[in-house]
Amino acid sequence: MRLRKLKLNKTSVLFYLILFLIFVQLLIFSPSEINNSSGELKTADQIKKLADSQKSKKSIEQKMRGIHLVENANNQKGWELFAEEAEGSSDTSWVLKKVKIDFYAEDQSHYTVVGDVGEIDSGSKNILIRGEVVTRSTNGYEFKTNDLKFVSDNKVLKSDDTVQMSGPDDRSGKGFILTGVGFRIDLRKNKMSILSFVEANKIIEKSFFEIKSNTAEFSNKTQQADFAGNVSLKYDKVSMKAPNAQFQYSNEDKKLKTIFLKNGVQMFEIGRSGLCQEVEMDLEQDKMTLRGSPKVQMGEDEIFGDEIVFLDGGKKVKVNNVRANRKTN
Repeated sequence: MRLRKLKLNKTSVLFYLILFLIFVQLLIFSPSEINNSSGELKTADQIKKLADSQKSKKSIEQKMRGIHLVENANNQKGWELFAEEAEGSSDTSWVLKKVKIDFYAEDQSHYTVVGDVGEIDSGSKNILIRGEVVTRSTNGYEFKTNDLKFVSDNKVLKSDDTVQMSGPDDRSGKGFILTGVGFRIDLRKNKMSILSFVEANKIIEKSFFEIKSNTAEFSNKTQQADFAGNVSLKYDKVSMKAPNAQFQYSNEDKKLKTIFLKNGVQMFEIGRSGLCQEVEMDLEQDKMTLRGSPKVQMGEDEIFGDEIVFLDGGKKVKVNNVRANRKTN
């Protein structure tokens, strides 16, 4: 009985000695695993980050082909995605190859985005599309960028990259060719915007048309276009400057019909110049009307009136309630 009891005591001593050595080793070589740098226990945020990192390590990578996903919000389709391949896991981001996504506005008109690679963040549902990204609106605008990001919370598509835009064709031929920097689509407002350094050109009735501005905005409901900030416009032999310009299209054939320059306009042409608050350019009738205290300098003459109208490409001038002055030395 004594021998058996002595053997048990030796085993216990050996067991506790091993535990003590393990504790000392942890204390010397891995103190950061027990306490943080301040000597306090880890915070809830630190514990959550550690748990999340362990979760990611344990997540199962998946690969799929022929992907079709639909995201719905408030009983309406938010976006619909197609891709050749997908790789990722349910708790991290998914990487997609050869992706096409239709993003829907509230009226269910949509924007189709295609790109080489797409990435979906499973948590935020944000989507990044990269590599020769092309975006097309329902009414015929096309935008090319190197990347485009969908921000789920704001229902916005955006890029800080350079952008090239092709406007919809009309009866007079090809649409506007535009370049700029920064691109944004607001799905709630159904509006497309170029954010800076806007330059656009087009051939209208065999005449070269060019416009520059700080920003430009286009509607997916109509084909109205708004240019703002240091607008500079050249059409045939006429040059104009104004804070704002608006393009309106006919509903029948989608042809550019009228251009309005607003909020203080300067006009320049060989042999004459003008000032007014607003200019209306009727491209179908080849007519230009100056309103808002218009004044035109033609050689030695200054013409004032309620309205000044140029007809036949400026060959004829009609003034309502004309007032004229001739400069004298």
